[in-house]
Parts: sequence; structure tokens; C-alpha cells
Amino acid sequence: MPDPAAEAAAEAAAEAEAARAAEAEAARAAEDLARERAAAAAEAAANLAAAQQRTTEAWLGRGRPQKMIVVRDLSVEVVNGGRLTSQVPRSPGPLTLAGLDRLVPNGWLTLADGTARLSAVVSLTPGTTLDIGGVQTLRLAGGPTLADAASIYTGSGRITGRGVTVTSADSATDQPMAPGVGRPFIVVAGGGRLDTTDVTFSDLGTPVNDPDNHSGVQFNQGSGGSLERTSFLRNTVGLRLSASKGVRLDGVRVGESVSDGLVLQGDLATTLRGVVAERNGGNGVLVKGDTSDRPITGISTSGNGAYGLAVIGQTAPRITGVTTAGDKIGGLRLNRSKQVLVADFTATDQPIGVFTHVGSTGLVLERLHVTGGRRGVVVEKSTTGFELRDTMIDGTSAVGVSIGGREVRLDRVLVAGARTGVRIERGAGGVTATGLTLSGGQSGFVANPGSTRVVLRDFVASGISDDAVRTYSPDAQITGGRITSATTGIVTGAATTIGDTAITEVDVGLSARAGAVAAAERLDIAALTVGIIAAARSPVQLRDSRVHALQAMRGQVQLLGFNELSLPPLNLLGAIGVPLVILAVLLELLHSLRQRRFGRGRGRRIPPVVVRAGA
Repeated sequence: MPDPAAEAAAEAAAEAEAARAAEAEAARAAEDLARERAAAAAEAAANLAAAQQRTTEAWLGRGRPQKMIVVRDLSVEVVNGGRLTSQVPRSPGPLTLAGLDRLVPNGWLTLADGTARLSAVVSLTPGTTLDIGGVQTLRLAGGPTLADAASIYTGSGRITGRGVTVTSADSATDQPMAPGVGRPFIVVAGGGRLDTTDVTFSDLGTPVNDPDNHSGVQFNQGSGGSLERTSFLRNTVGLRLSASKGVRLDGVRVGESVSDGLVLQGDLATTLRGVVAERNGGNGVLVKGDTSDRPITGISTSGNGAYGLAVIGQTAPRITGVTTAGDKIGGLRLNRSKQVLVADFTATDQPIGVFTHVGSTGLVLERLHVTGGRRGVVVEKSTTGFELRDTMIDGTSAVGVSIGGREVRLDRVLVAGARTGVRIERGAGGVTATGLTLSGGQSGFVANPGSTRVVLRDFVASGISDDAVRTYSPDAQITGGRITSATTGIVTGAATTIGDTAITEVDVGLSARAGAVAAAERLDIAALTVGIIAAARSPVQLRDSRVHALQAMRGQVQLLGFNELSLPPLNLLGAIGVPLVILAVLLELLHSLRQRRFGRGRGRRIPPVVVRAGA
């Protein structure tokens, strides 16, 4: 029979063994739990450290602000003085200002009566969107230092907005801020976007001379977006696109900036339509940096402190459909640029319509319309390879076209009402003008001493008050011209070849100044006074020509071939006589009026008859 005592002992031993096993399992479970908790704590600590590290890097990159909000896809981080103080969970998707207000400490963002006031830097992370709409005005607080500026950084996130005005607010006065290092701004970083409609960004950006200069709104490398019916007012630089990609500007207005209005700096695939730049302190639009394939078009400027459009250091830019008016220095400036095409450009009341300089080369300008102002087109001496065609310049007070560069062509250019139509400056060379039309003004075409290789052909000059053509350029060529109504048709001050040119209704047809030799053939001159004047030591060789004038020739004129010399035609004599007849009639009328005035309207008084005494 089994021993009950033995069985009890065995059972007790088994129970003790089970207890020991249970205790061991519980110990192992406790150890596992402790390890898990330690691992979780370590992971949390690591995550917190990583978050703190990310936050610190962002905080340092944002100018060490006192208050900063980091928007992540599932949370909002609150950073105070560079220290991550809380991570508040949030729902995924776009974040509104009202939603952000519920996640940050009191006073960091306030909303009341359609106005939001932000007193902290906001930084977005990849995949996040902040909608700044939903209010009428968003005020970004600023102060004396960069750390006080409640700026907004997209990071790789996105900002959207519709129907809102974004402006600065001085923390002391609550008024929009003047430029200062603590004035807020908006930065669209690489991978980030800014998409707005009917939005105004005003009174933003740090000073231009500040080492950490920030434009009012700035797109950085690789950023993108679309701005529709969006205005940038009173910013430091209104809007800057720096190596951005695919930004669309439609109905954008940039005005009253401290410096330049719109800066395009190495931007790629930008589209411009209806861009207006007005009353900016510098250039209305400045294009510089690396050359891109972006066309420069759809721009109008007015009242800017420098040029309406300035293009610097570009290769093969295409500038079309640009309108400028009343800018302080000029309409278009081309600096250090090459292979430039400018088409359908308009300048109204500009001191200089177009100015090219500093080694610009390979420039083609066509279908320009310049009205008013002082100088129409100025080709500075460092410019080479310039062509101006199918262009009208009307009413410039000084010069229509001033040429100081080399290898310059004018084709089908009309200049009306300028004091000097076309002026070739000292040092210019290789200038050819074909199909030039000059109307009105004091001087028509002037080639100054020191210019070379000047050719003028197939031109028309009319209504010039002084000299229609005056050249001191050696070996100049003048052919195929038609000059009507001028004091002197052509003046030569250097060796000149003239051919196939008609000169009518002038006082003097051709005047060769001292030291000049003129070779002329197939001229048709009808002058009121003298046909050809050759000064001492300035012989004129005349071949196969007609000269009609009261005095056909004066001075040393050598006749070659068949020449016809005679008095002016009857119509010119009539033109001389009619004014004399009119003058005589006027003098007679004046005499009659004087007689009536002194006679008080009565006839001549007859003296009384004297009767002698004794008669």
C-alpha cells in the first residue's frame, strides 16, 4: 500500500518546486517588465533628446527666438527660450490659426474680432500645412532684436491663405513696424510652398544692410508656390525668388518697398503674368544671379526710385511685353548681359528708356515704343553687338538714340521730336543705320569726332530746325537719303562719301567744314540760299548731280560728270515770295491802324483859308 506520508511529502515537494518555479517566472517577468520599462524610458528619453536636438537646431536656425512653435504632422511642440517644454498631440491634416491657438500657451496666439496676433516664431515640418486665412488680419509681433520677431518659416511644409492681410506689429506701440532687425518676415524654404489668393503682405523684412537681411517674403532654393492677386507693400525687399522652382505670379503687385520691389535671383520655371511694380525705393524688378530659362514678361512698372526693370549678369534672357513709366532713372537697364532679346517693350516719360552697359554684348531690341522722357536708347561705350529695329521713339527732350558702343545696327527706327535724333559718341565704331526716319527736333543724325565706320543709308529726315545730318566721323558713308525742311541738309567735318540723296526745302544743301573732303554723287539739292558751301581747304567733289539754289556753289567745288546748276524751282521761289507779300500787307495794315489811332478816326484836317487884307 502507498505510504500516505510519502505521498504527502512528495506533494509538498512538488508544490514547493511549483512555488519556486512560479517565483522564478514572476522574477523573470518582473525583470522583463523592468527591462521593457527601462527600454521605453530610454527610448522616450532618446526621443525627447532627439526632439530637443531637432528643436535646438531649429531654434538656432530661427535666430534664437524667445518663443517658438514647431508644427509636426501629429503634434505641436512648444519651445520657450530654446527648451522644448511640451509636445501637444493634434489631429492630422491642415492646421488653422484657430486650431493652433488651442494648442499653444495663452498669449502666444490670440484671435479677436477678425484679427489674429502671433507673438511666436512658427516653423513647419515636412508634410504639414498652416492655413493663415480665416481672419481679416494676421499681425506678426516684432521688437528690437531678431529674437523678438514672430516670423513664419515653411520648412518643407506649406502655407496657404485667402483674403487676409499679413503685417507686422510693434510690441511696444502696436503699430506696423519700420525696417529693423526685429521686424518679422516670411521664409519659404526648400521643399516648402506658399500658396495665396487675395492676400496682402505688408511692412515686413529686415534692413537691406543687415547681415541677416531677410526680404518681406522670400522663396529659397527648391521652394515653390503660387501667388494670385497678392500684394507686397512697404516691405524691405517686397518679394524675392532665390533659386525657387515653378513659382507662379499672377496679378502680383509689389509697391513702396524700401529697396527693390521684386527680385528674381536664379529662379527656375517662374511664370509671370500681370506683375505690377510701383513706387519702390530701388528697381521695380531686379533680375540677377544664375541665368534661368524663365522668360521675363508680363511686367509693368512706374514711379520706382531706380529702373523699372534691371537685368544683371544674364545669358540669353528673353524680355517681352514689359511696360515702364515714370521711373526715376530709367525703364530698362541691361548690365553684364549677353545674347539678350528685348521685344515689345514700352517706356513712357523715362529719363532713359533703355540703357546698356558694363560689357553687355549680343543684344537685339525690337518693337520698342519710347515716348517722352529725356533719352530714348543709350548704348554705353562698353557695349558690343547691339541691334535696334522696328522701333519708335517719340518726344524725348534730349536724344532719341545715343550710341557709344561698337558694332551697332539700327534698322527701321523712327525718332520724332528729339532735340537730337541719333548721336554717335566719341569711341563708337561700326555703326550702321538703315531705314532711319527722323522727324522734328533740332539736329537729326550727328556723328561726333572720334567715332569710326559710320554708315547712314536709306533714311528720311524732315522738319529739322538745324542740321539734318552732321558728321565729323572720318570716312562716313551717307547714301539713299531724303531730307526735307532743315536749315542745312548735310554738314561734313571729316572725309565723307555721299550718294543718291535728295535735299529740299533747306537754306543750305551741303556744307563742308574746314579740313573736310566730301565726295558726292547723284545729289538732288533744292535750297533757298546756297546749294553747296565748301570751306577753305575743304574741297567738294560733285558728280552727276543737280543743284538748284539762289547761289548754287560757294567755295572750292570740283564738278565731275554731268551736273545741272540753276536757280531754285518756281515753287521754292514762290515759297520765298509769298511770305514777303504777306509781310508787306501786314505792314500796310499796321500803318493804316496807326494813322487811324493818331487821327482819332477822323479824316485828314484841312487848314483854314487865309484872306489877305485889302483883297
